[in-house]
Amino acid sequence: MRRIRHTFLSLLLLLAAVSIPSPGLGASLLALDNLVVDSQAEKVHLRIGLRLEQPEVIRSVLREGVDLWLEGTARLISKRLFLPNRTLTERTFEHVLEWNPLTQEYELTLPQKEYLVKAKELNDLVESHWREINLEMGEWAQLVPGQTYHLELEITLDRRDIPVWMRRVLFFWSWEVMTPIRYELEFSVP
Repeated sequence: MRRIRHTFLSLLLLLAAVSIPSPGLGASLLALDNLVVDSQAEKVHLRIGLRLEQPEVIRSVLREGVDLWLEGTARLISKRLFLPNRTLTERTFEHVLEWNPLTQEYELTLPQKEYLVKAKELNDLVESHWREINLEMGEWAQLVPGQTYHLELEITLDRRDIPVWMRRVLFFWSWEVMTPIRYELEFSVP
């Protein structure tokens, strides 16, 4: 009898955890404005522009006290015919977006970790700092003329500071605010 009650209680907790709504999950909250690969000072540079598609969803999540973590990973891949493709460079960037209820401002921590910018309006903050994100992807000399290269970009927006024990207990639960978005670009060097 005790075992049945324990199993029933476990099942009930599992159903309660699954039924908790996740705001914005699966929605397209961010969109890519531009994706440019070019050469600057003999280095390969990737420029990305992001814009908010549904700022009200992000605004409501932030005002509930949840900090958001924007993470992007870019990979420059050399495509090969008979051998597996080779990753030449992989770079990441991280931005932390927060709401400060005391100052009534949105705060964005940029990749340098100590650089914090603030604004009263979420759209102003995002437009001024996510309009152009620049990543250095290595030396231009590593690219062989006539060779085909592939650029992969993955962007995620997750809740920050979820305790590890909670992530392990609710391993089936997605902590993403939106599903990851992926972009690919194929180019050849002239």
